[in-house]
Amino acid sequence: MEVKGLDLLFLEVNSLEDSLQFYTEQLGLELLTHTPEAEPPVATLSAGRTRITLVEQPETMLRRGRGVHFFLSVTDVDAFYKSLMARGASLKPPADEGWGGRFITLEDPDKYRLFFVTWDEQR
Repeated sequence: MEVKGLDLLFLEVNSLEDSLQFYTEQLGLELLTHTPEAEPPVATLSAGRTRITLVEQPETMLRRGRGVHFFLSVTDVDAFYKSLMARGASLKPPADEGWGGRFITLEDPDKYRLFFVTWDEQR
């Protein structure tokens, strides 16, 4: 048996509609399914080969996102940063880190931290 990769992120959110706005309008992810009438309301988005499922579960945790960081690779972090800024995002410019990547970071409405990284080819 071998692990082949991460296929799905399943995130509990306080407001499905606020989260959908963030992930589709700010990040530009593709909405695959949206069933607000389901119990609980749910939606799934595409982030390359990874799916992100958002499930509305209001206030089930004291603070969502605590201790969880998601690293999503992008082809060109500088170009991605410019596209986010054009969509009205507020974030710091890309930075280089010693762990082998150039990245930007922001939080979604539920305080999940998202890192968008272009990996150094030498890593």
